[in-house]
Amino acid sequence: MTVHGSFAAMVLGAMVVAIAPARAESTVPVAVANFDFLDTSGEPVDQSDTHKRRLKALSDFLRDQLAASGKLKLVTLPCEASQCTAADPGFEPLARQAKQAGARFVVIGAVEKTSTLIGWVKYSVLNVDDQRAICGELITYRGDTDESWRRAAKFSAGQIVNRCQFGG
Repeated sequence: MTVHGSFAAMVLGAMVVAIAPARAESTVPVAVANFDFLDTSGEPVDQSDTHKRRLKALSDFLRDQLAASGKLKLVTLPCEASQCTAADPGFEPLARQAKQAGARFVVIGAVEKTSTLIGWVKYSVLNVDDQRAICGELITYRGDTDESWRRAAKFSAGQIVNRCQFGG
């Protein structure tokens, strides 16, 4: 490597180091509560265990997708391993927990299975200071499979990242 090449490599390395902290600081700290579930399909077969597993997978995948965006820094809620939903303990306690954990926003939501073919995901992103929603949406998805729930989580994450005004 020449002196010029060595100098260029140092400058480039310094630029990467200088840029990296700025990018990390631009990420917005967000907590994601577990989602609630309601089955209004009236199907005779009890699928509670399957839906419980899918609901956990949906919340986990949503967190992974939001973190992978590079725009949001995921903050873990102290209650995340337990119920930790908008219904229990409720959005005010969730907002307090999120704020104490360092988040500026908390994502809450619910999944409802309305039939074998149709379900919906409703989410809101709340500012932890005043518990007001900065955005939210109701999306529908087709199918009651692991893949259909995963697609719903992926779509929801994309909507949150691209449509919510975090004011980062």
